Order: sequence, then structure tokens, then C-alpha cells
Amino acid sequence: MNQIHHKIRGSYPGFIGIELPNEYQVLLLDEDNYNAYRKHQNYNGVCMEVKDEYCHFEKPTQGSWHLVIEGKTCGFSSSNIHIIYKAA
Repeated sequence: MNQIHHKIRGSYPGFIGIELPNEYQVLLLDEDNYNAYRKHQNYNGVCMEVKDEYCHFEKPTQGSWHLVIEGKTCGFSSSNIHIIYKAA
């Protein structure tokens, strides 16, 4: 499986938008659950819906978070992913 990892640190409120192919999966994980994910253990996180090649959500303002974008196809490419930050 191919993936991209992006760390988000809590700070000012805002939104994150991601332009990406519909077949990619977006996970938002806190620090403990990201470590479990990396070790292939059970984890709890938020799976964001990708619709019309776009995904957006409110940026966490507390703690450290991890954004994981997975692609299950051999055509996975980071050049197909654009992360956009917007202040609230």
C-alpha cells in the first residue's frame, strides 16, 4: 500500500482541504493512534469522505495530529495530492 503522511500541530482554527483522486483514503489520527497504525495494530481515527476528488474538514486546534493519505492502486502518486490550509 502506498501512503503519504503529513503532521498537523494544533494552533489557530481553520480548515484543511485536499484535492485528490476519489480512490484514495484520508485518515486523521491522534499521536497514539498514529503510532498504533504504523505498527499495524488496532487504531481509532476519522476516515474522511472523498467526494468529487475533494475532501475537507475543520483543522484540530489542540495537540498533534497525523493526516494519512493512502492509495491502494499501483498508480498512486503524491503529485495527484494538493493540501490547502485556510484560516477560519
